[in-house]
Amino acid sequence: MTTPMLITAIALALLAGPLGCFVVWRRMAYFGDGLAHSALLGVAVGLVVGVSNQVGMIFVAILFAVMLIWLRSQRLLATDTLLGILAHAALSLGVVAMTLLGIEDAEVHDYLLGSLENVSPDMLVYVVLGCGLSLGLLMRLWPGLLLMTSSEELAHAEGVPIRTYEFLLMLLLGVAVAAAVQIVGILLITSLLIIPASTARLVSRRPETMAMTGSLFAALCMLGGLPFADAMALPLGPTIVTLTVALFLLVLMGRLAADRLKPLN
Repeated sequence: MTTPMLITAIALALLAGPLGCFVVWRRMAYFGDGLAHSALLGVAVGLVVGVSNQVGMIFVAILFAVMLIWLRSQRLLATDTLLGILAHAALSLGVVAMTLLGIEDAEVHDYLLGSLENVSPDMLVYVVLGCGLSLGLLMRLWPGLLLMTSSEELAHAEGVPIRTYEFLLMLLLGVAVAAAVQIVGILLITSLLIIPASTARLVSRRPETMAMTGSLFAALCMLGGLPFADAMALPLGPTIVTLTVALFLLVLMGRLAADRLKPLN
């Protein structure tokens, strides 16, 4: 594993930890999946417009979030129904668009499951820069987001612009999707956010501790999955996610064992 890839993995892990906490706390897993499904359409948009894949994906992510907020405000359908419609529409349009653009099935498969072969040095620069800026913004918004997660009424009373913060959180998720899509894959991006954060929740008592522990767990799985997938010729995304699941089960068993021993002490 090269040094740029190592730096990229660490950058993704640092963002995945705290951002994944809010995905877990605010029950945004389904939104994350929907946003990830729109990534393929973002790649197609980038190819048509002549910009990088990451820019195209962020543009589509913003459009996805705006459409969801607008449709939800109409109060015609439940949020999960709207997410299902938007997610499958975006994924279908993405596949059709990629086919019309002449993209081979193998390359589309790599976007879905992640591939080291598609990770270029230029892309690594965008990923590290995007993750760094997103992490800085997330830290700036952290107190307000945390208060909003605990109680929207209290956050409103404290002057937190809830709708703006909600949109910015969706935007940060879009950046995370764009940053990780070619490494983890469209179908598994949300797992990189949810599973390390959920694992950290089992051993953390404070939000800040959970965020840092989530980043640590994500980094361990990323740094373990990259060379292992390369050496064994395994699909990159599933390899990384398999490691996150294994770590989750290990920590879960340790937590259950510790809980059973407590009455004995």
